[in-house]
This record gives sequence, structure tokens and C-alpha cells, in this order.
Amino acid sequence: MTEMRFRNFGGIHQFMVSDEADLARIDDLDPARWAATSAPLSDLHCDPAFLRYIDPETTGRVRVAQIIEARDWLFSRLGQRDALRKRVEVIPVAAIDDKGEAGAGLRAAAERVNREQKVADAKVITLADVQAFKGAYAKLLSNGDGVVPAEVVPEEDVQAFLKDVMEVVGGTPDRGGSNGVDADKLKLFVSQGKVWQEWRAKGAAAKPWGDDTEAALALVREMDPKLEAYFIHCELLRTEAPSPESLRLKDDDLRALRLKAIGEIELFLQGAPLSAPRVDGALPLDASVNELYRDRFEALRDTVIRRALGAGATSLSRADWRRVKATFDGYTAWEKAKPAEPFDKLGDDKMKAYLDGGLPAKVEAYIALDLAAAKEIGQIDDLEKLILYVRWLVELVNNFVNFSAIYMPMQTALIEAGSLVIDGRRLDFCLKVANRAAHKAVAVLSNIYLVYVEVLEKEGGAVAYQLMAPVTGGEAGRLRVGKRGLFIDLKDKEYDAIVTEIVDNPISVKQAAFAPFRRAAAAISSKIEQYVATAQASQESAMQARAEAGVTEAQAQVEAGATQVGTGVGVARGAVTPPPATPAPSEPTRPASEGLNPNSLILGGGMALAGIGAVLGGIFGVISSLTGWLAILGVVLTVMGVSALLGWLKLRRRDMALLLEASGWAVNVHMTITRPIARVFAFVPELPKDAVLDRTDMLPVNPEDESHAGRTVVLVILLAAVITGVWFLRRRLGLVH
Repeated sequence: MTEMRFRNFGGIHQFMVSDEADLARIDDLDPARWAATSAPLSDLHCDPAFLRYIDPETTGRVRVAQIIEARDWLFSRLGQRDALRKRVEVIPVAAIDDKGEAGAGLRAAAERVNREQKVADAKVITLADVQAFKGAYAKLLSNGDGVVPAEVVPEEDVQAFLKDVMEVVGGTPDRGGSNGVDADKLKLFVSQGKVWQEWRAKGAAAKPWGDDTEAALALVREMDPKLEAYFIHCELLRTEAPSPESLRLKDDDLRALRLKAIGEIELFLQGAPLSAPRVDGALPLDASVNELYRDRFEALRDTVIRRALGAGATSLSRADWRRVKATFDGYTAWEKAKPAEPFDKLGDDKMKAYLDGGLPAKVEAYIALDLAAAKEIGQIDDLEKLILYVRWLVELVNNFVNFSAIYMPMQTALIEAGSLVIDGRRLDFCLKVANRAAHKAVAVLSNIYLVYVEVLEKEGGAVAYQLMAPVTGGEAGRLRVGKRGLFIDLKDKEYDAIVTEIVDNPISVKQAAFAPFRRAAAAISSKIEQYVATAQASQESAMQARAEAGVTEAQAQVEAGATQVGTGVGVARGAVTPPPATPAPSEPTRPASEGLNPNSLILGGGMALAGIGAVLGGIFGVISSLTGWLAILGVVLTVMGVSALLGWLKLRRRDMALLLEASGWAVNVHMTITRPIARVFAFVPELPKDAVLDRTDMLPVNPEDESHAGRTVVLVILLAAVITGVWFLRRRLGLVH
């Protein structure tokens, strides 16, 4: 017996299955030692036919017992198992063990497929040839399913019969894709057809008035609701004794009806009584009735009521009406006994020809001929199953006994859906998500930075499906909700992808170390922007106030000058000169041009810069006031160290297993993400080997752009403002003498 070698994958020792010897030992390993013991079939990206064979009971999941059962089935039919190493969709015909009955049938089926498909190399059997043979064979009459479609039968009368059977009792899907008739449908047609014939034979006796019965009953059924309503109104009249006039239309109602549309009048008449109710509860047959029902009531009176009650009948009571309806009770009971199948569309003559002729027997013979091929078709199915197991079983086992395919860059695990290209990197571990909220509720416990995206087949179209991808290396960068990327599935088909949700966690120690400063910088930047906006608005308001004050003063001075001129004239004429007005203390006299002085703009900008410097200086000054500038460096390093330590501790607790559990897997192992593993799941692809980086900037300098010298001057001014603000704050705090 070969030894069981457990290999180290990311700190987890797992049993690696490489060949038939390893596959033979998987049941020696307790299920608690398997990496996973159960998973939904919908998460496994492989041949759908393989999954159907693995899960014959259609449970929707694959478990340990099903995998071992598949291994045993394969080993009982495959004598030479070298093909398991190659994982290909072709096996030598001689590899099929023909010593047992099952293997002998498989080898015979493989030889027949190669003959029918006229393959060049008859020593091997391929999955493509088997499936091509199945596709062509399924369209033949004898395909083993016991269903006979009309198009595979040569006789035209049998074809017509099969089409009529499906028209009445429905069809059954055939293996070839069309509908046909099986034994159950044929039996239902024949048995219910005979019941229908017996029912039709009783129809003549059930008609009380012969051929006039159906027309008379139709009138009775049409007028019955109105007549019953009339009798109820009569009962109401006897019980509550309202005047007959109260149930009639008033003159105002009639005038209103004349103004209404014809459609509204008809709706009103439909709800109105058949005739004016009477206390005695009888309806005179010659009474005035609702105009909407006049013609049908007269037809009912002449052809039904007087025929049922006698030609001398002059009125109709409720008891009389029930006697009229009872005339048709036998016919109504006969109608209810009609079979549910619509044999009427075929007619009496055709049904008699079908049931008394030999067509049902011919179809039975075709069904038996079809079923006789079931064993051979079953062998073709088993041959397809054998090749699919050779191709996929070892790979499936390595996704349950171990997770080696997840950790190896050159392999793709069956759960992986493809690769997400976003923000200049590849995220290579993408899982399909059926319910994002339910998935996130578990995945958030993994301590991994996660990105959820929606995959779109076309712009503005519906969401094809949702994905989740862990970001295990680098930094968050520009990842955000709404960011677009490109998803490439396992068949290299490309889709648009849009980020819909992010689970924020540390990605690396470096990111964790600088995270507090990024948050602080964002907060400071926000505060500065708010301060600058407030200062700018204040300066603009002050400038506007000064300008208005200057204009007002100028006008006052002009008016004062005019007054002085007038006073001089008055003095010359002997008038009394009034004393000059004293300006209010709250309104100091200014030159008219002061409100429009351009220097006020510079002053306002300087105040804004000073404010910015004061804010920044306050932050650094409070810190430096402890022991000096070296304390700032110590505090910074301390914050970075603590943040990096906390991030490192959280990074060590990252667990990929929770991502699988969120998708419905039963996982036994703890899948820690080490640095080598992190680079497998998220990475920036290398440039081609022959790539050359040209350091020369190919874009010409635009003379209209801001010059480097100008930018330098602005930076120097800002730096000076910051230093001045720090110095000013330190002096105010008494730190500078």
C-alpha cells in the first residue's frame, strides 16, 4: 500500500490526490480530515453532465458519500487508470475492463460509437464522439425512452393519430427534444376516449326538448341572474314596504341619464331591475321590462316559459321559474359528466375510427421497439459518464479532500468563476454570489477586504450575476462603490463589472500603518475646505459692505457740498446758516474709493492663508508643546506602530474558509492567508519580458500652463504661512520667549 503524503498549503497539511493510488485512499481519510464535506453544485464550474451524474438524486449538493460512490463506480469499469493523471476527455478502448458484465457492455458501446462515427483511430474513445452519437441517436425512433414522436414514424396515418393524441391529452418530451406519445398518454387517450363515446351516446336521451334543448337552456342561463334579482327585489318590497315609486327612476334621474354617454346608460341599465317589483312577487309576462333585456325576455317567454308552464301562462312566480329550470336538470347533469379531455375537436367519426381500428396497437408496437433499446442507450450514457469521471473526478476530489487548486497560481479551483480586472490589478479569486446580503453576513467575519460587483452582459441591461472578490495584497487604491472593471470568465468571455459594495478591512501592514494619517488628512482637508469657503464668503460680504458704504459716503459728501453752496447764497441774502450735521459714531467717514480698493482682496487672501496656517499650526503646536519637535516624530511613530500592530494582528486572522462557508460550503479547515498566498489572489501583472520603459515625457510643455517657477513660489508662500502660524501659536502659548 502506498503512503499517504500530506503536503503543506499555506500552513495547512492536506492530502493531495494525484493519481489512481491516491484516489483509492480517500475513504481511509476520515471526513473530518477533508477540507470540505459538502458544497452546492451550482458553485462548481465544470461540465454540467458530470454534475448530473454525480448527483443522480438531484439533491443540488455534492457530499463525501457521493464522491466515494463515484470513485467505486469508476474503478469497477476502468481497468487501466493511467488516464486519471492526464485528466483528458479521451481514454483507450482497451482501458475499459470487459471482464464484468457492466464493463463488457461499455466496451461494446464504445466500439459501436466508433463504427457509427467512423473515427480514424478506433483504439480510443472520446467524449466528443460519444456526445455526437447520442445527439444523433436521440432523434431516432429507438432511443430507449419509450416516447414516439410523430416525425420519426414512417406511416402517415400513424403520424396523424399521434398528433391527435397529443392534441387531446398532451405529449411527453422525447430524448431528441420534441414531444411524443408514451404508454401512459396512449392508455389515457384510449380509456377516456371510450368514456367520452359512452357519454355522447347518452346525450340524446338527456335532452328534454331534443334539438331545441341547448338553445333553450342558453336563454335560461342568460336570464336567470336578472329574474332571481327581480324576485329578491319583490321580497324586499314585501318585507320593508317601500313604495313602488321609490324603486323607479325619478324625473331628475331621467334628465341626468339623457345627458350621459350611451355607454354609461347601458351600464346603468345592466344594474337596474328587470321590471318594477310587485308586492305579490309575480312577474306579468306582458309587463314592461328593462329595455336592455326586452328582446331576450320575450324570446324566453315565448320559447321556454310558456312551453314549460303551458301556453296559457300569464305571469311568472319564483316557484314557476324554478319549475322551468328543473326541466333541464337531467341535461345539466349529463353535461357535468363530460370527460375533461377535449375529444369534441376530433368528432364522433374520427374517434370511432381511432378506437375501433388498429392505430393504438401500432403505436404500442413502436413504444415497445423504442424501449427495447433502453439497455443499449443506458450503456451509451454510462460510456459518457465514464469519460467524464476520468476527466473531472480527481479534480473534484482535490476541491474537497484538499484546496490545493485554490493555492496554486497555475490551477483554477472549481469554485472560481474567473478574474476581475480593476484599478490596475487582477483579482483572481472570484466567487459567484446568489444572495449578496446573506453572503456578506458570513463573509464579513473573514477580516478580509472584500469587493462585491455586479456583472452586466451589455450596457443598460439586466445584471447577469453577482461576484465577490477578496483583495489580499497592495492597497485599497481607488476602489470604491460605483467603480467599473472588467470581468473575464473561465471561457475568456468579457463582461462589464460595477462595484456595488465594499467590506473594508486591512489589506497590508503598510496600509494599516498609514490608515490613521489618511483619515486625519481627509478630516483636516475637509475642515480646511470648510474654513476657506467660510472665509471667502465672509471676505466677499465684507467687500460688498465696504463698497456700499463708500458709495453712500460719496453721495453724502456731494449732498453736503451742495448744501454749503446753498448756505453761502443764503448768507449773502441774510439767511441763517444751519450747523453742519455730525456723522453717527457707528458710521465713520471713509473715502468713497475705499470699498473698491484692490488691496482689500490681497488682505482677504492673506487672512485666509493666515487662518489655514493657524489651523495647521494649532495641530502641530499642541503636539510639539509637549517636549519639542522630536515629540512629534515620536507620536507619529507611536501611532504608526500601534496601527500597524493592530492591522498585523487582524491580517493574521484572515480566513478564506469563511468566504466558502458564505457560499454554502461545509469547510473543515482554517485557511489563513500568508504573504505568498495573498500575491496569488490579488496582484499587478508584470510587463512583457521585452518591454522597455522610456523615461522621456512625450507630452510637450504648454507655455500657457502654470510654470514650475510659479508653482514653487506658491509652495514657498504656503510654507512660510505655515511656519508663521506655528510660531505665532507657540508664542501665544508661551512656548517662545
